Amino acid sequence: MNNKILCLMIGLSKSEIHQVDSYYDLINRMWLSNPDIDYEFGHSLHTFKRKPTKKLEKNQKQPPRHPGIIQKFVDLALEGKIFESRPEMLMQQIFAKIGVEPAAKEGLHGDTEKLCVSGDGTCVNSGASNFGNKVCKCVENGIYNCDCPHKFSDPYARWGWDSYHGQWFYGYTEYILSVYNKELKYDLPLYLRMVQAQRFNGVSAIVALAEARKLYPEFTFDSFCGDSAHDNYATYELLHKLDIKAFIPLNEKNKDNFTYPPHIKVDEHGVPYCMGNPKMINWGYTPDRCRIKYRCPLVLGRIESCDCKNQCSPSEYGRCIYIKPSWDLRLFTVVPRNSDEWREQMKSRITSERVNRRILNDYGLEYSHTRGKKRTF
Repeated sequence: MNNKILCLMIGLSKSEIHQVDSYYDLINRMWLSNPDIDYEFGHSLHTFKRKPTKKLEKNQKQPPRHPGIIQKFVDLALEGKIFESRPEMLMQQIFAKIGVEPAAKEGLHGDTEKLCVSGDGTCVNSGASNFGNKVCKCVENGIYNCDCPHKFSDPYARWGWDSYHGQWFYGYTEYILSVYNKELKYDLPLYLRMVQAQRFNGVSAIVALAEARKLYPEFTFDSFCGDSAHDNYATYELLHKLDIKAFIPLNEKNKDNFTYPPHIKVDEHGVPYCMGNPKMINWGYTPDRCRIKYRCPLVLGRIESCDCKNQCSPSEYGRCIYIKPSWDLRLFTVVPRNSDEWREQMKSRITSERVNRRILNDYGLEYSHTRGKKRTF
């Protein structure tokens, strides 16, 4: 091993023979879990779980297992309760101190007082077999399809749905918060977490935001970008309470699930219509009154004529409509959907996908055949 830092961390010099056990011992000391419990769990027998036969549609996310679980996590996050006992916390802190914070001081993350973070999960296959090893004597007795417990080399791995490839995978889900620097065109990870393969990304996002804000108290999270898996009222509630702008596309299956007052007619992006049926023009967000302002498209010269001109406001300023995001935090976002600012900001969402791809492909995590969450992380 030619890396001087790693040699110092395991207590050896470059000239000495390096045993693999020395690096395993280093990982064990950095992983904040009880080694006795890990050893007992890893060497005990567990129920064999077959590969699910039911396939979801391509690009369809695996739904959460427990209804209302996201709201429960949001309530805990708003109370300031996060997972302080997570085993990867020390490695997250080291990554923050030697990686993120020095890079932020050099300006690689852009304006840390106004960060736009993007969250996304990716599939990490385990190098272990999902079949495990049989320790029973059923085969000797002629029973080949038994349900006896097996011994697994990676007992923490689970089955999850890979929506991109449209197939089931055995391993873990890696959830990352990333930042994109538009000027330098850099994609940099901010926060990393390994969770169970079947964990819904909407649940991981709540945990990630709560822990990342605690990990980086000097940073200000101004906006959050996520895919449609994050489109739920609980997530919008958390972002609203934390004063974080939401850039999340509407889920196709929930586009009609709105709670705004019925006297205002709006399109699927939350843009109101005027009396003549053309769409109103967004005129910005008023933070002191917590409302979004829309003006008449005829007065602003966006349309040539309107049949309801004589029935509308006689003011030269034109008719105005005010939308309160509190009516429906999911539909009436601070930055309206389909606006220029929305489209420009959503371009940075794929930074998470680029970071995930770089970790999986360029750094070889997808081909490492690593067993166990501890070794993989």
